[in-house]
Amino acid sequence: MLAAAVLYLLVVVAVWLALPILGDRFWPATLFLFGPRQVIALPLLIIAPAALLLQRRALIPAALAAAIVVGPILGYCLSLRALTGGSGRGDLRVASFNTGSRAMSIERLKAFVAESRPDVLALQECSIPEPELTAAFPGWSVHVDRGMCLVSRYPVLKAESRDRNDVWRAGGHGAILRYAIALPDRAAPGAPPNPPVPAAAAADAPDAPRPGAQAAPAARTFSLLNLHLETPREAIEALMHGLWKQAAEHDRVIALRAWESELARRWVDEAPYPAVIVGDLNMPVDSAIYRRFWSGFENAFSRAGLGFGATKRTRWFGVRIDHVLAGPGWTTERAWIGPDLGSDHLPILADLRWTGGPREGSP
Repeated sequence: MLAAAVLYLLVVVAVWLALPILGDRFWPATLFLFGPRQVIALPLLIIAPAALLLQRRALIPAALAAAIVVGPILGYCLSLRALTGGSGRGDLRVASFNTGSRAMSIERLKAFVAESRPDVLALQECSIPEPELTAAFPGWSVHVDRGMCLVSRYPVLKAESRDRNDVWRAGGHGAILRYAIALPDRAAPGAPPNPPVPAAAAADAPDAPRPGAQAAPAARTFSLLNLHLETPREAIEALMHGLWKQAAEHDRVIALRAWESELARRWVDEAPYPAVIVGDLNMPVDSAIYRRFWSGFENAFSRAGLGFGATKRTRWFGVRIDHVLAGPGWTTERAWIGPDLGSDHLPILADLRWTGGPREGSP
């Protein structure tokens, strides 16, 4: 039994080390990356009881294997900041949410904003017309561009959308938008950074600036990138039907997704202010594409979240493919997953604190 437990531990360690290298690169690893990873824990249902009954020394490698499965492989995050609540709300609360292809209830969205009180809400696959969003959030800055929406309590000084025609011609999605947003100066010592507002009045709070309002001379400005990158769905469906016979289709989709991340990263690097990146990247943190283009930024949930943090759900399992990333000039105080709003995605929220500093993230 000890030998079986040690062998299982070695297999688990091998999967842990190989996944960030081969996931989104080699088709079996991609299937595991986006599939029900819980299957790797099934041997524990036999090994753990057998070790308890026959050879208790085998519980040590079994426990180590279980810790690796739950943590690095299944993605459970356990941060001190999440347990202690960080050092406060921070300077910016940002929320990102893929509303899905179905129609989104504006009343449900308003209730979510009133309850969670984000300063900036970025939406992907957003089907809500701009006039309806503007009417729902009077006094807020609102921007809508081909399925990408932004609602900001603070003034949006500039909105840029990358031309998607080249990506569309290649069969991709590649929604990349960049905003310059004015962040007010910190409150006076002893004052809360964002005074409590009654839930019913949160959507039209008196301190919410009118769209087009100018930033105060001493206001801090940051760049916010709202992304929705190509899904691996076509590659996964092809592999499920043809396995190795569809390896070429897998490689085509992977190349397209890597190209979109390269384009998005270029827009981040060209941002004139400290950057916050949000949206549906359609990849978990242990994707080879993610590690190549996005691992240099602080992942808010990895840094200050608690739990598995799945944002995309199926009937049987979930995966964290929606992210809030903080570039230099920001640090994460807290991150969490929001409630079910009727989409197959869940919102992700983060409290970020402005630290100032360099504009660009590390590649």
